[in-house]
Amino acid sequence: MQTWLPPGNTLQPCFPRGRSMMPVKLSTTLSVAVFHVSVALLLTLFSVEVRLGHAAETFSPARVAVYFSPSGGATDAVVREVNVATQQILMQAYSFTSAPIAQALVNAQKRGVKVLAVLDKANETDKYSAATFLVHAGIQTLIDDQHAIAHSKVMVIDSATILTGSFNFTKAAEEKNAENLLVIKDAPELVKAYEANVQMHAAHAHPYTRRAAAASAPTTPMADATGEVHGNRHSKVYRVPGCKGYAGMHPASVVPFATEAEAQQAGYRKAKDCS
Repeated sequence: MQTWLPPGNTLQPCFPRGRSMMPVKLSTTLSVAVFHVSVALLLTLFSVEVRLGHAAETFSPARVAVYFSPSGGATDAVVREVNVATQQILMQAYSFTSAPIAQALVNAQKRGVKVLAVLDKANETDKYSAATFLVHAGIQTLIDDQHAIAHSKVMVIDSATILTGSFNFTKAAEEKNAENLLVIKDAPELVKAYEANVQMHAAHAHPYTRRAAAASAPTTPMADATGEVHGNRHSKVYRVPGCKGYAGMHPASVVPFATEAEAQQAGYRKAKDCS
């Protein structure tokens, strides 16, 4: 479900600095429940207190779109915004297993967009994390282990668009969970606050590495015993050691995975000529 709240048409938060009043004009029929949820979220967003060594307040008029899951188009919205990035993407994520979002970030990197991912420490030990896919593509991927959990779900794109909400960048968040995602535009002061916060967490994070717990991920005995799983970035087919053609794969086409489960989560299928 997508609900756009642009200035002058549906809802425009506009108020002087230092006030919490927010005149609301609605021209689109919304249910009472959705209206109250949206207003509560917007009041929270536009009365942000950022603590970066001192208290600060950020007030911003903005255009806002909201998506609700399950199956409300949130993943498609994230991918769509990433696909139009031209300069920079800053991301914070708690759980990160969405293959479409991971692929969109890799595609952005290939276009020359600078991508930074700051993730919760669980990504180093979870059975599967798309972080591995990002690292293999050359994306700077950091782990923020300085908190009980790093629970932010944020993207700031080209210093112009903010994606945030309860929506984790996962398949479960799209298909099973009750979540929300806000796409916020035309809020430059809010963008600055989010960018500063991402960079602050990046400063105390460390580079992503897989930890021993990843060994519990399901793999074939052959893949466990003899080496990495190799995917072909063009055909989206993967092979394990012992498969016909494994040794002859062109290095420029190879995307390595630690396990078959990781390859499958990233959208790859096993080659038919593998036993």
